[in-house]
Amino acid sequence: MPQTSIQIRVPFIDTDPSGRIHFTAMFRYMDIAEHELMRSLGFPRATSFPDIEFPRVHVSCDYRRAVCYDDELTIEARIDHVGRSSWSVVFTAYYTSEFKELGPDESKSVATGKVTIVAMDKETERARTLPDELRAVLVAD
Repeated sequence: MPQTSIQIRVPFIDTDPSGRIHFTAMFRYMDIAEHELMRSLGFPRATSFPDIEFPRVHVSCDYRRAVCYDDELTIEARIDHVGRSSWSVVFTAYYTSEFKELGPDESKSVATGKVTIVAMDKETERARTLPDELRAVLVAD
């Protein structure tokens, strides 16, 4: 299935008083990675399918390690499932740099997440089948 990755250095504005990222920041990073994935497939959100909307109907994230100001992260996005009118993208966020002290059995993974997106007709506000050209790139290996 298609995939891509982005690099992010955690900005100060994304942290809370404890110095760790606010939980909502990871959702923004996942959203940026998902948009980059769609752009890499030739379907940028801003200009593709003006008669269809693509609401997110499920979002989840499991946080595995602390992420702090100035940490360098890689966010990987990969198509996980394609249905009749929806698809899911899974994410893995991990430390990019080696500055974090990790034990031999510790993963650099800091979070994993998932987003499910539905194709919706703008006029009826009902789910509709995915356009054939979009489905073709979502299921490509």
